Amino acid sequence: MPSLHNNMGNPRNKCALQPGHSLMDWIRLGNSGKDLTGVGGRIKPVSPSELALHNSINDAWLAIRGRVYNITHYLPYHPGGPEELMRGAGMDATELFDKVHPWVNYDSLLAKCLVGPLSFDRPDGDELFNAPSRPDRLREPSKAQELVRKSMENLANCITPVRKKITAKSEENVKGSPPSKIMQSLIQSSDLPVSISRRAASSPSKTTDRSKGPPPLRFDWIQTSTKIVVSIYTGYLANPGGCAKLLDGSLSVEIATNGWLRIFRLAPEGNLRDPLQLKIYSESGKIEVVAFKSECKLWKGCGETSFSEAIPITTPMRVQCRVMEVGTISHDTSLLTLAPIIGPVLVPLGHHVRVHYKESDSECIRSYTPIGEGWDRSPNDYSALKLAVKRYETGTLSPYLTSLNLGDVITLSGSYGNFQLQQLKSVKTIYLIAAGTGITPMLPLLRFTLSRSNPRCERVHLIFFNKTEEDILFRNVFDEIVRQDERLNVLNVLSNASASWKGLKGRISMDILASVIPKEAASSPTLFACLCGPTEFTHTGMDLLKKIGIKEDFIHAFIG
Repeated sequence: MPSLHNNMGNPRNKCALQPGHSLMDWIRLGNSGKDLTGVGGRIKPVSPSELALHNSINDAWLAIRGRVYNITHYLPYHPGGPEELMRGAGMDATELFDKVHPWVNYDSLLAKCLVGPLSFDRPDGDELFNAPSRPDRLREPSKAQELVRKSMENLANCITPVRKKITAKSEENVKGSPPSKIMQSLIQSSDLPVSISRRAASSPSKTTDRSKGPPPLRFDWIQTSTKIVVSIYTGYLANPGGCAKLLDGSLSVEIATNGWLRIFRLAPEGNLRDPLQLKIYSESGKIEVVAFKSECKLWKGCGETSFSEAIPITTPMRVQCRVMEVGTISHDTSLLTLAPIIGPVLVPLGHHVRVHYKESDSECIRSYTPIGEGWDRSPNDYSALKLAVKRYETGTLSPYLTSLNLGDVITLSGSYGNFQLQQLKSVKTIYLIAAGTGITPMLPLLRFTLSRSNPRCERVHLIFFNKTEEDILFRNVFDEIVRQDERLNVLNVLSNASASWKGLKGRISMDILASVIPKEAASSPTLFACLCGPTEFTHTGMDLLKKIGIKEDFIHAFIG
């Protein structure tokens, strides 16, 4: 079982646990109904001063990434010993945790111990935008741009659109002369850009030390007569999440990167209308927002813009989502397409959301990872969240979710997760090892890895464990990708196969993993492995991968 905080001199130190204190015993205790929170199971904000009071062996709380957990009952189950875990008691232990086991999904391991969010004084929306520095204003174009360029889609994906030199005659045209027939036809077009500007803007924050805050942002914008596209750049492999919405006529874009929140606000020159479109380019770190104009018109400039100061994210956002489509993936798994009511929301790659369902006085919460684009037959919708939900007849939440109808509303919170895309910076070979619905975080990772340009991925191995053939999710899509891209190798393993099954049989084992992962290549810095499935499956896989020779820093486990 993973250790949250082990001896810093020897991160692999473990102590002998007493009988009845294994991982499975801890899971059974969590499912026994016993209150492990010490506060009756009711979520409550905890101030740093209150957290500091709970620092004894009989009353121990700690905070990790803005969430406070009562670890009192977990202490005897901790492989590193209670003393090591007590080093973080009564304080924010995020830094200590990240030094030892950043891959561990503590949020799942300690889910039944959650007391509530670590509360700090947080400025309200108005204060966020009243920064000491003056809001930036985009320069109004003083010259017309070349009329014919690449298509809107290609230009929107460029990092630095180029401003072209033009003649004084064309500038005079912009100032007062009637537009030419060519200009009139372009203004009526919704596909060609007629105005482009680049702005190397940054957050008002003067912080340059990355340990104290995120790097500055910059943005570009382009427009046609019918829409405006704003591109915000967060940095290479920054793995941003975000949401966009229209508030009192202004465009507001929340940008989340590595535990920090910044808000970009645009007070446009003209009126904008819903729906907004949002897309994230994971490799470049670009967030692209498309907003449609209420009036078909070419603007002189973008409008007034500003960035808020960067603030730590302490409480994940809750959003109401409307069911837009209910599809079928397999005999017992549905695909829900959800549209957040406030506006489009996108989750960082490898992170998950939680679904909240209230029945009587109790609340049921389950975690799901959005599968990303390209895994179903519906048209790509970059502004939708798609969740694969397996139905368990005796479950509390899955029967409810799989019986939802179009237009129904559910509550999500998030995003959650500690996956860092920077971990894949130099990776050329990746192993995705999943069981059942543990395939969901692997899907966007697979698409991302095969689409990377620097460095180009050389090989993706998907090792997918299921019970029967009909349980293999997205099998047809995998087969199609294999036909199109020889870099993908898919190995299906069944534990309850039919007599006609000619593939591998069994459960996760050294023999199966070693047949795919060469021992001599296991220590390569360009190799990485990801695991997701039931808790016991994931921890078994972790141990096997390390026995093969893959270092812990090159393994990420999605637990939960």
